[in-house]
Amino acid sequence: MSGAIFTVIFVCIIALVIWLAVRGRSQFKSVITEFMEAGAARNVGAAYACFSPQSGTKEEIAEFIERSYDVFANYERLTIKNTASDSTGIPEAYVSGAITYTGGKKLPFKASLVKENGVWKITGIHIGSTIRGIVKIISVDDVGLGPGGM
Repeated sequence: MSGAIFTVIFVCIIALVIWLAVRGRSQFKSVITEFMEAGAARNVGAAYACFSPQSGTKEEIAEFIERSYDVFANYERLTIKNTASDSTGIPEAYVSGAITYTGGKKLPFKASLVKENGVWKITGIHIGSTIRGIVKIISVDDVGLGPGGM
């Protein structure tokens, strides 16, 4: 009987861990999607609302969107492939994935996030790659936003 109880408890713990991981990934995707949609619409207020206030000003977000509008234009969707969290107890997360544009073009992205008042906010984002030739790299670091070395 104790083996069956152990198995049930073990399965419940595994199910909880999976549920928490999926829930977290969904919350990360939601805020990054909101940011991309706001950038595509050139809605600076909505884009700024996705960022942690410590990461930059509304003016810096506006400059980032205008200087980098080509990474927002024709935005279709994004997928998250990897997530990691900081083990120091600070509610921080790092995600990476791909942004898909109308016509099938894809660019990789990396983002760092922090949980503030129960809501995930972006602290930095990097869109693009130079792995296969020259592709424009867009980073909030370009206008002084976000942590360096993401």
